[in-house]
Amino acid sequence: MENQVQCMTFKELKDMLHVLEENPEVTDETKIFLDTGWDSLQEILPGAVSTREAQTFQVEDPLTKETFQGYSLVEKAEKMHASGAKETVIVIENLY
Repeated sequence: MENQVQCMTFKELKDMLHVLEENPEVTDETKIFLDTGWDSLQEILPGAVSTREAQTFQVEDPLTKETFQGYSLVEKAEKMHASGAKETVIVIENLY
């Protein structure tokens, strides 16, 4: 059984940005954060958004034996045993 998380598309991001632009509380100076589920928010640094090449890989949960799909940057694909086709993706770096 394979579990796959839905990934936001560029179109969905553009639609979301359009909604945010219509919000009078959002200005050009509004900060952007990443909620990782911990107690604090993580800053997204200027220049953190780029396009990169990625590939899919599979990983099996050792307890449940369920298979999950993930993505890896091409330069880390061998380590992750990635086998999917290379594709261009938008990446937000959060290297803390």
